[in-house]
Amino acid sequence: MKKTLIAIAALAATGAFAQSTVTIDGNVDAGYVSLNYKGNGVTGVDRNITSTSAIHFRVNSDLGGGMKAYWHQENDIIPTSTTANTGTGIAAGAATGAATVGTWGVGQQMFGTSGAFGAIDFGGLNNAALNAHLTSQPFGTAYGSGFGATSGSFVTANVRQDNSLRYTSPVIGGGFKIGVLTRKQQAVTGQTTTFASNALGVQNQSQGIEYNVDYNAGPLNATFARATQDATNSSSATAATALKGTYTALAANYNFGAATMYGGYQLNKASPYAAANTVDRQTLSFGVKYVAGVHTMMAAYQRASNNLTNAVGTLANGQTSSSNASNLLGLGYEYALSKTAALTARYERIGDSANLLNGSTSGMPFVAQNNSSDRTRIGVGLRMGF
Repeated sequence: MKKTLIAIAALAATGAFAQSTVTIDGNVDAGYVSLNYKGNGVTGVDRNITSTSAIHFRVNSDLGGGMKAYWHQENDIIPTSTTANTGTGIAAGAATGAATVGTWGVGQQMFGTSGAFGAIDFGGLNNAALNAHLTSQPFGTAYGSGFGATSGSFVTANVRQDNSLRYTSPVIGGGFKIGVLTRKQQAVTGQTTTFASNALGVQNQSQGIEYNVDYNAGPLNATFARATQDATNSSSATAATALKGTYTALAANYNFGAATMYGGYQLNKASPYAAANTVDRQTLSFGVKYVAGVHTMMAAYQRASNNLTNAVGTLANGQTSSSNASNLLGLGYEYALSKTAALTARYERIGDSANLLNGSTSGMPFVAQNNSSDRTRIGVGLRMGF
């Protein structure tokens, strides 16, 4: 349920001010989890089993004539910690005492205007890989989705791009929208890491451009996305992260009433400075969701294949693989307590026999492959929206 606040000053001011609204909405998700990463296990209370905990502020101003201006700020939160939200927590795999940045403001930041011409947005905007991932399976970005591992992982930017500009067309042909997102490469001599700054020209960031065609009408939702990024001049020339890559995706879901079917294809290619770490990976996704009253059941299967010639055997990072493909199985169940709250359960198993995904699963720090290539995540908890 969304809460809309109208400022007292706006009520007493002119009609123009009274047309602006601030909406606060969000989500809290936490529970008890068990993680096992290649033979290394841990259990305890954690967050984001089925969704990202966050608080969103949405400011909308009616400009008249069908136009509006808006500012949307998404703030991820960690409801199971005090220090992590302030940036004084310890990053996974970091040295003891190392501080991390806070979670506030790390979601999408979008400022823009829309009308009959479509929409023009500025900010740190969600990219095409995230949208394709969300369209191709029913688990969002949480347990069972494979997000950042088998699915939705663009080699140089997994979620969104800072300092970017996006144009989205109005609805065309009864359900189509066309989008273009771009940002300019900024490089600083001698600067080898990305850092935050409010001054144009001192950002160490990659160049990027994305095109997408979305269709949303009736029971069908589909998207095609094509993105390129060039980070070869935005970090040290010897860094493995100096990537130049492309991402292509086709995803869709179709609602049959109680059941929804999902499917998707993604192709990731990248050529880094260190040629031995070249990426050429494709992923196939299939999923289903079934709703029966207060009960919701979900399942998904994904297969990520390595297309490189050294796909089987000793890889460039010193690990070994027994196959050219890794796979994921996700299972989920929800019991609705109300329109905004639910008891939840999730299971995710990644069989990483190709060793494609060794540092990319959210919540699981890198551990060198030992006696097992498998990773599992199990969580039971409570989710509440507002």
